[in-house]
Amino acid sequence: MNIGEGSLLENVRLFSGLSAQELDVIARRGVRRTLRKNTLFIEKGDEASKLYVILSGKVKVYLTGARGEERVLNIQGSGDHLGELALMGDSVRTASAMTLEDSTFLVLSRRAFVECLYSNPQIALNLENSLVVRSIEADLGGKAAERYRVWSTFRRCGLPLIILIGGCTGTGKSTLAAELSLRLDIGRTQSTDILREVVRLFVSPDDAPEIHTSSYDAWQALSGSQRSGADAAVPLIEGYLAQAARLAVAVDGVIARSIKEKASTIIEGIHVHPAYHQRLSAREAIIAPVLLTIPSEEGLKQHFVRRGEQSPSRSASRYLENFDSIWQLQGYFSAEAKRCGVPVLPNLDLDQTVSRVMEAITQRLAERFPAAMAD
Repeated sequence: MNIGEGSLLENVRLFSGLSAQELDVIARRGVRRTLRKNTLFIEKGDEASKLYVILSGKVKVYLTGARGEERVLNIQGSGDHLGELALMGDSVRTASAMTLEDSTFLVLSRRAFVECLYSNPQIALNLENSLVVRSIEADLGGKAAERYRVWSTFRRCGLPLIILIGGCTGTGKSTLAAELSLRLDIGRTQSTDILREVVRLFVSPDDAPEIHTSSYDAWQALSGSQRSGADAAVPLIEGYLAQAARLAVAVDGVIARSIKEKASTIIEGIHVHPAYHQRLSAREAIIAPVLLTIPSEEGLKQHFVRRGEQSPSRSASRYLENFDSIWQLQGYFSAEAKRCGVPVLPNLDLDQTVSRVMEAITQRLAERFPAAMAD
């Protein structure tokens, strides 16, 4: 290949992380070769002497049984590579490969490939990651391999993960945050209830009466002139929005610090409105919002009772007395979450909820790093 043709290697995951100049050097070390459809170019038992990087086209890797039956091991396309394991192990080919359509390759000899490894240690790291993916794919399937790829890409990107857990009172937000913190090794968690307590120390009831009360009765602290906007006809919602707006500045500060220090953070609380994530820059962090719910009225009431038994300081009586307002808030949150494209997750079993949150986060990562899913 000629100088400048290293651009053809930009989408080859084996060479990810290399500069344009480094890709040009690799391109010059290889030979560009085009093969017609149905060409057998690797046969099981052959001496391993070349690495094939697929620039375009599609190939199948397969084994042929004693009776001539064929078992396809893998279908590979542009950006994939074949033969590196046998090449490095001074071994023979363990499977055959044939083009499924006209295909173009960069072919590297054993010596050329070793020279590339010596000059570019990043290739060895990429190769190791590729081997892990293949092992996961063989043992657990393609979906598990895709999850590994996208999480691996996230770990290398240097961006913080900001998990936003919203939901009405009693849906288990703090318990979920603690579990996610352990599983994802995220050292920073922040409750908006704690932020409200801090803000109360600096802002008097005269200046902001709506933050010196519970979210479900903040509306009582608002004067008639303050009740305005899209939800003016519903004082309960208007009061909540006023309180959440006051605390949004504090939440902004927590997230700004996390982004500055590139430290992943979990923020949970009723004040995490389903639309809050829309004010954040997706370029500076991975933002993963979810909304927790308890689907049935009786289930939510029982949660308050159990919590009151376990923690007397959080008596169930005041929550049950205000249950209609809490339930109305949950309905509002659910509608807003659907409008804003935020996953609504019923929290009936902690392990299942954690799994669903992990799926939601993985989906966010896949949207941010589509190339990782396409590898």
